[in-house]
Amino acid sequence: MDVARVVMHAPVTSFRHPFLVTGKQPTAHFPPPSTIHGHCASMLGRWPDPESFYFGLHFTFRSIAIDLEHQHLTEAVKGRSRQTIQTAQGAVRATTEVSVQPVSREFLFDASLTLYLAPDIAEAFRAPVYPVVLGRSQDLAEVISVDIITLRRGERVRLEHTLLPWRLRPCIPAGTTVLLSRYISEPPRREAEFDRYIALHDAVVIGGDPADSRCVLRVEGIEFDALWSDPEYVDDEGFERGVWMHNLREAL
Repeated sequence: MDVARVVMHAPVTSFRHPFLVTGKQPTAHFPPPSTIHGHCASMLGRWPDPESFYFGLHFTFRSIAIDLEHQHLTEAVKGRSRQTIQTAQGAVRATTEVSVQPVSREFLFDASLTLYLAPDIAEAFRAPVYPVVLGRSQDLAEVISVDIITLRRGERVRLEHTLLPWRLRPCIPAGTTVLLSRYISEPPRREAEFDRYIALHDAVVIGGDPADSRCVLRVEGIEFDALWSDPEYVDDEGFERGVWMHNLREAL
């Protein structure tokens, strides 16, 4: 399977939980699939077709830290509660009020992201239409390399620092269950679809010693049809880096 392998680095990044608006702002430990889709859209200058879009990822960061930021909350003012403000043009009545609220925001420090994408997207990362960011618009990032490589069906595969679909949960002896946005439709509707994933930082292996506690379990009816390996990344035990290719539109 020929894919584009894009390696990126960001000094800091964060992926806000959509259900938390005020108070502490924790970050997800992986970029959600919808973020990957939007990230590729900023490179291309258009939205990739969600029906054919697919990706694999390998994501690491050095540490998690907390910063103090200010949120500017805007509220419409109605009726008699509007204040009168004197301006050079005369008295006007305020229509909105803005309050400033401090908030603690988590961020990921020294983040590295490797994406495995369709080869036709590769050129966009060499000459992106919009600024390269990872996470929020102020989280500037750098594209380190863009290569066209061939993934294969490896016999000895190591999976770590990646997202896996929830349907593999009975097979995976590690990882945390997370709810992430899978797809967000184009403006103006911007409707979000969510799915459960396995956020896998610790390694699990396929093709190793069955007595190894890291070994992936084989469960009847659960297929690893979207699992590939990158033969250019091999660890000291001879395991190739596993790459799970996610389909953006299908519930996983």
